[in-house]
Parts: sequence; structure tokens; C-alpha cells
Amino acid sequence: MPLEEIHVSFSDFNNWFQSNMDEILPLAIQKKEENDKLHKEFLKEWPLEKLSTMTIDEYVIGKGAQNKSLCYELEMGKYANLFMGIKGGSAAKFGIYWSKNNNAYCDNKNVPIPNDQLDSKFSELKANLVEILEKGIALNFTDDVFGPNGKRNAFMNRAAMIIKLLCAYSKDSFFGVNNNKYQKEVWNNLVSLTNQGGVYKQNHEILKRILDKYPELSAPEIGYILWEYSSQIMSSNDNETTLEKDSEQVEETTVVNKYQLKHSQTVINSKNVVFRGAPGTGKTYFANQIAADIVSNGRTLNISELTDEEKHRIGFVQFHPSYDYTDFVEGLRPSTSEDGVVNFVLKPGSFMSFVDKAKSSEIIGGQDNFEDAWQLFFNAVSESAIDSTGYNKLQTLTGKSIKDLQSYERNEIQGVYPAGTTMYWNHDQIYNVYRGLQGVPKGGLDNYRKAIINHLKKEYGLKDYIQATESSTNTNKYVFIIDEINRGEISKIFGELFFSLDPDYRGNKEGVLTQYANLHKNPEEKFYIPENVYIIGTMNDIDRSVDTFDFAMRRRFTFLEITAEDSAENMNLKNDIKKQMARLNSAIVKEGGLTEDYQIGASYFKEMTSPEFDETDAPLWERKLYPLLKDYFRGEHKASDKLESIKKEYFKIEED
Repeated sequence: MPLEEIHVSFSDFNNWFQSNMDEILPLAIQKKEENDKLHKEFLKEWPLEKLSTMTIDEYVIGKGAQNKSLCYELEMGKYANLFMGIKGGSAAKFGIYWSKNNNAYCDNKNVPIPNDQLDSKFSELKANLVEILEKGIALNFTDDVFGPNGKRNAFMNRAAMIIKLLCAYSKDSFFGVNNNKYQKEVWNNLVSLTNQGGVYKQNHEILKRILDKYPELSAPEIGYILWEYSSQIMSSNDNETTLEKDSEQVEETTVVNKYQLKHSQTVINSKNVVFRGAPGTGKTYFANQIAADIVSNGRTLNISELTDEEKHRIGFVQFHPSYDYTDFVEGLRPSTSEDGVVNFVLKPGSFMSFVDKAKSSEIIGGQDNFEDAWQLFFNAVSESAIDSTGYNKLQTLTGKSIKDLQSYERNEIQGVYPAGTTMYWNHDQIYNVYRGLQGVPKGGLDNYRKAIINHLKKEYGLKDYIQATESSTNTNKYVFIIDEINRGEISKIFGELFFSLDPDYRGNKEGVLTQYANLHKNPEEKFYIPENVYIIGTMNDIDRSVDTFDFAMRRRFTFLEITAEDSAENMNLKNDIKKQMARLNSAIVKEGGLTEDYQIGASYFKEMTSPEFDETDAPLWERKLYPLLKDYFRGEHKASDKLESIKKEYFKIEED
């Protein structure tokens, strides 16, 4: 159906929004709350004035997550979901980026920039960036910077990045509409695109029209609502499949869901996923990336960048032939009592312990930074006792000085006291008062402890205590990774958990009785897997040392293949190394007569800096590839001929 026949207009939008408000608005409000937190952190870390003074490495993408550069954080990192996503396409969209393949800074045409031109080009790029942002914030769409074709400013045609930054820096939220060029027909039917001002003026006018109609809404809320509206229009226009396919390739796109990797959403939908593939395709690495993506809600793919709480929500085990039910679910373990008697006690296995964490109550909200403030105070008191007679900044509630304060530690509890007195105030007592409780159980006046609380607030940043609430259900997502899932005896390891593992029975508290249920405190207690637990397995299904995957278990998992070609892209191999790897894998199929399951992944090649063409100096071939291939063809007729043919293809020098 042609788009114009769907009657895209503000009137149609109003009707759609009114009909779907009860469903859409709560989600939009939730998105706004998430966005507001990110927005506040972004402005603190990247104020507008910093853009004029930032170094090239503070700007460019390509040097990894550890650099925390502006471009990386906007596209892949902490601020990927701020207002709108810009993931996808070439790094050249940022004007200058760092190329690992070229080991150089490159321009928007992917050409390395000579060192003697780098400073001037980056200075010009910064000036262009600041200029278009300042003009956009001022809504000065008649300026040459927003002229036709963007000839005067390098960022005119990089709308995704600029609109995202305009949303961040516009104090009164003058921007906020998503900028996906595959939905431009929707936007053009709402407000016509003009040569002067382009998508920026169009973006602002769409937002203004909706704000005038719904003044109670904010820009982030409108952005989410418009995305849902336009997605429905495009779906009705039979373009949804094309949009999903192309959204990963375009330079300017809006993230459909909050995750960076498309397979993350597959895990969420399927509950249980197994990544299978040839040796060296990076299945375990990919599983860890997805786990990080899910528990961080799309903030990062790097486990090392997760908070301690987020890391706590990822579990990992590796199956092997000796792994059994008692390791995974529960079993009897020896335990020595204080008098030296050895008994056997029931202990939960790795998976049951992980599931118990996912079932535990979730602590929501609250404010308590007492430990940080106390430690600063305690250290200051301790240091003062070394340098002088003691700490002399503390005052009573009436303003009288408390002189020569000293520190002490008894039974692992820290405290302070004024020298020459019998008054002692320890950490736990003061913390009780901070939370509105009595300092000691027997009661009494806490004036001195309250004075310390006031001092911590004044000098060491102690915030007012706000009690956290405890939710009866845990809504956080937990990911359990089972590496080499087919190397263990699946039926023996999972036992009766087959039932609970089924996605259709997730969260079913009726559950199943485990083998050791009679030893539980409550023998009627049943085991179940909650809705917020997701399982990722990895397997190499050509491994001859293991049995085939249990068919009952296979029905409960979604299987996704990671090919050798996928792994080369995921690990960013250099082009010439990709070609050598491709020749080898093609020869394994054509010359060796094996299936693609036997092709070799990029993990074997990721440390290479250049292809191997000299047979006398080819450590990868000699030490890893050739021994693996010999094992592939062990005992086969004409194995040596096949190996020689594959070897010739591997070392073949191709002419450009």
C-alpha cells in the first residue's frame, strides 16, 4: 500500500495517540526517566564548552571502549541510548576516526590523514561541530550553516549525530524527533522538508506542533511516541522487513530496541539459546558480549565495564564429561564440624545458586552514602593524630568545639573519641542515628552522634538518608552461560529440570521436586526458573569426543549458527587476512570434501598482522592449522593429497 494512502498527518497521529495512549504513554514516561538520568550524566561529562578544547583522541571512535571518546560513547558506549541511537554504518560519519587497519587517523573518505595536516583538519572539524550546534540551539535555520547541500559545514549532512547532540544541549528541548532516513516519508508527510534548514528545521517544527497540542509531554516522550507511530505506519506499508534488515547498515538510524546486538533480543524472546559453530568462531566471546548487553540494558558489550551489581547477574560454567547433577543443581557435600567430625550436607549447585539470586527481592531506590563519608572522616581523624594532638574541626550541636578527636578500631569496628575522656562513638552507633534509629539499644541521648552526622554532611558530602524499598519480585535480568554445553551428559546434569527449562513453563511456581527435596527444610518446596533468567549455551557440534545433543533438550533451545565468515567480521580481521582465511575454508569444503561445520574461525587468525605466504616461516599453519586439519582427515583415504591441496590454496598469492 503506498504511504500516501495511509493518510499520514497530524490529525491521523492525534487519533492514533488517543487510541493507544493507555499503552504507549507509560512506556514513554519510563523511557524519559531512563533518558533523564543519562542526560544529566552526559552534560556533566561533556558540557558544550568542552567540545572546543577536546583532543582528537577524546573525539574519535576506533581506539576502543577504554578511551571513552565522544564518538564512541554516543554510538556504542554509555550514551548510546541517549535520546536516539546512531549505531550503524561507517565510522567515517564522524568526519575523522582512528583506523586500526591503517594504524592512522582517517577522514570521511576513509583516507589516512598526513600527520602534518592532522591538527588543522581536526581544528576545522571542531569548529564546524560547535558552529552547527550553537546555530541549532538558537534555532537560526536561516544561517548558511543550514544551507542547501551543507556545503559550508561538514556536519550538515550528518543529521543523526547532530540531532542527538542538539537534543542534549538544547536547554528548552527544542529537538527530539527520531531521525531515521528510512522513515523520512513519514516525517515529510507531517512537515515538508525544505532546502534551507533541512531535517533540523523539520525536526524542530514536528516537535513544536506536538508540544503545542500536548504541552504535558516532553521531547524524549514525544521521540518515543513518534517512533512507535512511524514504525506502525512503515509496518502497514509492508516495509518493516526491509527496515529491520537495513537498519544495521545505514549511517543514520534509530535503535528499535535498547540492545546493541540483534541476538540479544533473540535471547530475551527465546529464553534459551545455543550458539553453535566451527572451531574458533568466538562463540564464548559472543555469548559474554550478549550477556553484558542484556544486563546493562544495552549500555555496553564489555563485561569489564559492568558495575559489580551487573556482574553479579551473569553466571558461567563449562560442561565436561565429569560434570553432573550435584555440580549443577544440588547434592551432598562433605563438611567438617568444629569438633572435627565429617558430615555430608546438602549444597546448591552452580545453577540453583544462580536462580536463587534471580528470585531474591530487588532493592529499589533509596539514598545512603554513609560508608564513603565515614571513611573520609575516619581517615582525616587518624591522620590528624599523627600530625598533631588530634582532629579539631568537630563541633557539638550548640557550636562548642570538640578538641583532640582520636580514632580507634576494636573488633573490626571503627570509632572516634576525644582524647582524655571516656566518651566513645563508633561507626555502627552513628550509622543507626543516620538512619533515624537509637544509637544504642538501651536508648539515651545521641547529641554527640548527631553532631558527627551534621559534620559529615557539611565536610564530607554525606547525603540525607532515604530508605530503599524492597520489591516482592526481582525485575532485573540474569544471564547464565553454559560453555561447551554438549560436552557434558545433558540428561544426567539437568535431571528433572527439563520441565522447568521449557520456555512455556518459565515462572511456573508449581515447578518440580528435585531429587533431594526430602532433605530441604520444606520437603514440599519445588524448583522453578523465574521469568528473568536467560540461558546461553555454546557448542562445537563437530567435536567427536561428545555425544549428540539430547533431543529433549534440543527442543527447548533456539539454535543459532556463528559461521567462520561471521567471526571474521565480529573480530575485525584485516582484509588480506580475511582473504587467506576464506581461501582456507573454501578449500576445506571443495578440496577436502567436508561440510562448512569444519571451517575454521577467526580466533585462530586474530593475532596475525599479515598473511602467511612463506611455507618456511608460517607458525600459525605449522603449529595450529595443519595439526587440526590432520585430525580432520585422520584415517581417510588420500588424506595426504587433500591436505596438500588445502595447503596450496592457503599459501596461494592472489594478484590484485
